[in-house]
Amino acid sequence: MKFLSVPVVVIATLLAGVAQAGPEDVIRARLKAAMPKAEVVSIRATPSGLYAVNAKGYEPIYVTADGRYLFQGDLLEIQGNRIVSVADVAMADESKAALAALAPGDTVNFPAAGGKPKAVVHVFTDVDCGYCRKLHQGIAEINKLGIEVRYLAFPRSGENTPTSRKLDNVWCAKDRQSAMTQSKQGKVVAEAGKLCKSPVNEQYELGVKLGVRGTPAIFAPDGTQIGGYLAPADMAKALGIR
Repeated sequence: MKFLSVPVVVIATLLAGVAQAGPEDVIRARLKAAMPKAEVVSIRATPSGLYAVNAKGYEPIYVTADGRYLFQGDLLEIQGNRIVSVADVAMADESKAALAALAPGDTVNFPAAGGKPKAVVHVFTDVDCGYCRKLHQGIAEINKLGIEVRYLAFPRSGENTPTSRKLDNVWCAKDRQSAMTQSKQGKVVAEAGKLCKSPVNEQYELGVKLGVRGTPAIFAPDGTQIGGYLAPADMAKALGIR
């Protein structure tokens, strides 16, 4: 992930002179002037009064409504007995809707044992990611706890790369479950046929839009991102499963 190439401080004064406009437009214009190469995906208001900016390839950015000051990093909020990411909460509703709109065939699914899940999680994954492989090693235990896992592709190296092509092979395999397991074990999966329309690039773009910055990225049913790698028992606890 990238950090801003501004003087080595986390608060920076941006350019002035933006015409009268709403906060999102002001922020977008000033960021474009100060960071011309950055691709701003979304700007969202947060309860803190700051605006959360999701820029492709960058760590989270928070900006004041007038676009003058910003800092980069994770802004956290204390909610009762837990601490949550403000950026994740800000986009939870959008994430929930986007993930609910996916067709069952879009994801590689590992159903809960018994067929009736206590919770369904969506996990953006990369077959070459060490923690993705570690999470998958516990997939049987996760399923036994009543959690259904639906994998989406998120090649950390980006679209049209060797890793994304490995993911193409998984999504185009006749048995996606076996292909996912084999690929995460470092085994070679048969090349995808030319007629296969892989959803890997689209899922990568969706992940970027939803603020995914690394893998695995685990989304709970309410759209909040709860991990990062989680051991099976910790995942169940985060989902309120006892």
